[in-house]
Amino acid sequence: MARATPLNRAQRRAAAFGHMQNPPEGYKALPTISEEQQDRSSKRLNDDRTVSSRHSSSSWRVARGKGSPTTSSRVERRWADTPGRTDFRDASADRSALSSEDRPRRKSTAPLAIPYTTPASEFLYGHSVVTAALKSSRRRFYKLYLYNGDAAEVRGQDREVRKLALAANVEVTRVGNDWLKLMDKMSGGRPHNGYVLEASPLPRLPVTGLQPVPKPQPTFEVDLDHQSREEEAVNGNSSTIRYGTGYRRYPFLLLLDGIRDPGNMGAIFRSAHFLGADGIILSTRNTAALSPVTLKAAAGAAESLPIFSVDQPGRFIENCQDKGWKFYAAVSPSSSDSEVTTGRPFYTTSTMGIPTQEHPCVMILGSEGEGLRWNIQKKADSLLGIEAQRAGYGELDSLNVSVAAALLCHAFLKNPRSVSKVKRAVSEKSTDVLGSSGGREDVDLGTASDEANRPETGADSQRLF
Repeated sequence: MARATPLNRAQRRAAAFGHMQNPPEGYKALPTISEEQQDRSSKRLNDDRTVSSRHSSSSWRVARGKGSPTTSSRVERRWADTPGRTDFRDASADRSALSSEDRPRRKSTAPLAIPYTTPASEFLYGHSVVTAALKSSRRRFYKLYLYNGDAAEVRGQDREVRKLALAANVEVTRVGNDWLKLMDKMSGGRPHNGYVLEASPLPRLPVTGLQPVPKPQPTFEVDLDHQSREEEAVNGNSSTIRYGTGYRRYPFLLLLDGIRDPGNMGAIFRSAHFLGADGIILSTRNTAALSPVTLKAAAGAAESLPIFSVDQPGRFIENCQDKGWKFYAAVSPSSSDSEVTTGRPFYTTSTMGIPTQEHPCVMILGSEGEGLRWNIQKKADSLLGIEAQRAGYGELDSLNVSVAAALLCHAFLKNPRSVSKVKRAVSEKSTDVLGSSGGREDVDLGTASDEANRPETGADSQRLF
């Protein structure tokens, strides 16, 4: 038998439908089909193509996370037929029955960059600072970030802070572990305790002088310096400053010139607020900025104290002296022997009396290392120091500026009633001791103590150390 000749594609198709003309030897034509059968075959072929296309698109949707009922049912059947597997629908029901705490966490939702509401916004951090800022309401608040803590003590603090924030109409955002790195960026890497508050800068009223205070009263006036519209929106424009005291006295302020360490500045704010100072004046050119680091060190004290700024401290001192204010320059004890003190009284904490009972006062504090600048120190009315109790021991001749500020503030703001009570008690006890020992009973040690503690002026007071 002769071998059949191979057919090309067109010939094979024609042979299938019985239309081949002159078929080669060895091939038999298939029986001819009717037109109805041809239509049925074409329709079946088109249906198969449609189903194949639909399956491929369904697979694409599953890959993109958009499953279809057809593919879902196929997955369910395949999952159910797999040995050791549970039904797919039962697994979905079990997952929906889990509590919110047991469900797996979503991916991080924290933004990549720090979300500033305004270009001038700053972030306060720490429980004490955030609480003090919300209570004082001297700023504009934008958003509060609270970290979800697990301890009961932390949750109690959260409720307190959140209540203050809602009362001030502040948006509160609770964040999880995915926000910790961003919160560390907001706080500059310093401990934030899970509290970060976005707010406007703290008001610092620019002034050029202080108005006279003829008698002790609950307010005093300041001379305002020029400020832009944006600065006025933050600092305000009120020239009346209120101060509250538990006894009758004149106002007492601190002027900081040259203090560059934010930790020392924050500690001065804290001591001044605790001991009752009525405000702090900052020299803008050579003093550390009132940054969040300073506010953290102040533990919230800066939120309650009136803060002023001066561009020219020397001219400011002269303007205030013309209005009756007295300036006291804090210096080290060795300064009492220098030519700087010539013609001006030098006081210590034990000899200064209580100047706030006589006139409004401003105490000037200088830098940590060099002290007060010469051009500022020479404008002061009096010099002021702390008497050392270990003279000649070691090389330490001064205190940290924040510690010295606390001791000097206490000397200025002593309550005269308390001092009188102590002197009276000491006098009575001394009189009883002298009387019981047969001494003179009419000796008034209180009067002698008053004379010893009375402030001295002139050259004699310059050699008190």
